[in-house]
Amino acid sequence: MISVLFFLEIIIETKESRISYIYEIKMSKLIIQFILLTLSINVIFGQENSNRIEIGSRLHITSEFLKEKREFQVYLPPTYNFSDKNNYPVVYLLDGDYNFHYVTGLIELMSNVSGKMPECIVVGIADKGSSKYRKNCTPNQIEGKEGNAQNFMSFIAKELKPFINNKYRTADYNMIIGHSIGGLFVTNYHLEKPDDFDAFIAIDPALWLGEYEIISRADSIYKNKKSLSPLFYISSSNAPEMGINKYTSILEKHFPSNEKWSHFNFESENHNSVGLPTIKKSFEHIFKDWSISKKQFMSFEGANNIIDHYKELSDKYSLKTSIHPYFLGNIIYYYFNRDKKEDLLILENGIKEYFPGSLEEFYNQFALNCFEAKEYQKALEYYNKSITYNSLSFNAYDGIAKVYLAQGNYKSAILNNKKSIELATTCNARQWMMNQLIATSDRIKDKTKK
Repeated sequence: MISVLFFLEIIIETKESRISYIYEIKMSKLIIQFILLTLSINVIFGQENSNRIEIGSRLHITSEFLKEKREFQVYLPPTYNFSDKNNYPVVYLLDGDYNFHYVTGLIELMSNVSGKMPECIVVGIADKGSSKYRKNCTPNQIEGKEGNAQNFMSFIAKELKPFINNKYRTADYNMIIGHSIGGLFVTNYHLEKPDDFDAFIAIDPALWLGEYEIISRADSIYKNKKSLSPLFYISSSNAPEMGINKYTSILEKHFPSNEKWSHFNFESENHNSVGLPTIKKSFEHIFKDWSISKKQFMSFEGANNIIDHYKELSDKYSLKTSIHPYFLGNIIYYYFNRDKKEDLLILENGIKEYFPGSLEEFYNQFALNCFEAKEYQKALEYYNKSITYNSLSFNAYDGIAKVYLAQGNYKSAILNNKKSIELATTCNARQWMMNQLIATSDRIKDKTKK
């Protein structure tokens, strides 16, 4: 407002000053727009004391099998609210209130950040106090322990899973994770109802319970099986007498090929620290073919091999997958800078047909390459294709803002940057994503001050 009054005083003096005034007041309007944009950003992000960092939501259902209300937390991956084209494997996590934070953090790192596995929905099953949790995890077969594992398994399979599948976009690929007494439950679940999950992860399980009852039972059950169908992972720490080596000797006896089960021994980890490395190594094994290495990419004859690779993954894990932005960006960069137009077209058409969740990202990455090559009109064309395909594409609006900024069209840059922030807020974008959009605001602001 001070600058406006200053220029109003100059108007009175000369005609030349009037000309200067008209130009400068246009610049002032841009600055005012930025002030308004900055204020809106501060309203959204600047309330330090009232804004909470939330990882998931808490829900409940009433269980007929357990005769009580059961609570659970649900983590949705970053892209869940950006597009409706993908579905997601589900991880069911026992003792969910205790384990939820570190497991969801690891999954987000391995999926959204690094692309070593698909993004997943995580369901953290809350306990109802340690006594009831131990009872629900204890196999019914153990004498004198009043185990309730059968009902707990029925609750998960017949009540919780249908609820999650009806409410969220889930893929037909499910994993269950349990630690200690929860690991005993997972091991028992794998014995009793192996078809309920595609992968079982038992972290340092308390197999000693009931004088190692589950080990002798496993020997009886496994001797009648020709193969082990779902994946089973069992880990051990430096905790003694857990019974894990006895159990793995039974597995080796009946399934020596070791194709469907793995034992991870972490001698340097204690009973409470072994969870993180166990889950990381298990996911790396489950999704060992997920990402494309540089060596593998260079062995491909063309984009058809890339499409085939991700089609195989989609079939293997029964999901509508997408190509991770890091890999897709590198692939497009390689083809774009080598003028491999045919491969780019094959890639675009293959993504349209098989991986629609990646089409928006394809257009954004292609537009970025055009922008870096200073092909601004082509960049705008592809960013707008992204928006036409997905109206929530805040990254496309951010890209458009950067194009207009490079062209000196500050008004359009401001409008598109504001739109990108509004959409990202609506989509509950992660803060690190928001930071990129706010950084664009700062760059535009710096330019308009000059």
